Amino acid sequence: MVSRGVKVTIAGSMINFFIGTFYSWSVFADGLIHQLGWTRTEANLPYTVEVFVFAMMMVVAGRFQDRIGARKGAIISGLLLGTSFIFCALFPAPPGITFFFGIVFGTGAAFGYAAVTPAAMKWFPPQKRGLVTGFVVMSLGAGSLFWPPLINALIVTYGVVQTFFMWGLFLLAGVLVMAYFISEPLVAPADAGKEGVSAKLEWKKIASHPTFILLWLMMGLASGTGLMVVGHLVQIAEINFRVESGFLLISLFAFFNTGGRFSGGLITDRIGYRKVLFIAFLMILSSMLLFLGTDSWPGLLLGTILLGCSYGSLFTAFPAAIANIFGLNNFGAYYGMLFTALGIGGSLGPFLASSLAELYGSYNMAFALGIAASLLALALLFVLRKISS
Repeated sequence: MVSRGVKVTIAGSMINFFIGTFYSWSVFADGLIHQLGWTRTEANLPYTVEVFVFAMMMVVAGRFQDRIGARKGAIISGLLLGTSFIFCALFPAPPGITFFFGIVFGTGAAFGYAAVTPAAMKWFPPQKRGLVTGFVVMSLGAGSLFWPPLINALIVTYGVVQTFFMWGLFLLAGVLVMAYFISEPLVAPADAGKEGVSAKLEWKKIASHPTFILLWLMMGLASGTGLMVVGHLVQIAEINFRVESGFLLISLFAFFNTGGRFSGGLITDRIGYRKVLFIAFLMILSSMLLFLGTDSWPGLLLGTILLGCSYGSLFTAFPAAIANIFGLNNFGAYYGMLFTALGIGGSLGPFLASSLAELYGSYNMAFALGIAASLLALALLFVLRKISS
């Protein structure tokens, strides 16, 4: 008989799988460009807005999950995710799609993502939460592998506008069905935060807590470096490595990003979040050194693999850090606060990479920036170990 915790974990993983639709935006963007005559800037703006809104709304969504409950958060997510695509079909102009995908979908993604991870974690003791987190967030990365071919086939067959409408109905039904299986135990396994933070939500105290500040900076540096490269991976392959099939690297990154999320959870349970972060930052640094120091396709492949594995593991190590240090009483709010670092880093990283590439004619300076960010993250981790010991 399948336990309630396992059911919640599977349902949460499926909800993240649906949320992973946003990784397929480039497919929708291509349809908007070729079928509706949008410019590339117009087609990419909804995704940029979505990433920022998703990260910033994690604070609100996390607090909602803590106070109102994970199932209601998942239901809100399903309603917003589904209707956002339906309204994109009804208002297929740049302002409409930027609003409904960028803001409405981004908000729905935050409510879903913030609900399912803590709901699943609460059913298991601390020594299994890395594995559980890895399984739940793994499917978010898996969405970038499975959804693009299907969405592309629908756009080719029915057109991009009709695909928006059909995908909205699909998300609406899929997420709402999975939300039915989301629940929380009456009493979670004991896991008092090690830093002595009370059960009462203390925004200012947490935001000014030295440990939290260090985690926030590391999250921003590491995720910003990862997204800086991923957002330009096709162009990096063409300009720096003279490889024309760079689009295949996106799938390669997605595969190892997915595996990194699951394996990162397993390893976190065994050696702890700090050692996993050390390994992840070291792998990011190695990938940047490979990108900068080589100009052959083997270096490009290995760098992409290292970056995918390390980037994926961040999304199991950082939740484990928050749960380990501050407990689960206000996990949604605290992890939401930490997640804002991804919104800022994920916005600045790609912007800086494009600016540096235009200025210098290659991505070498962007890789140098990534090396500096990785070294700084490692230094901050060393400080974290000192103040936590």
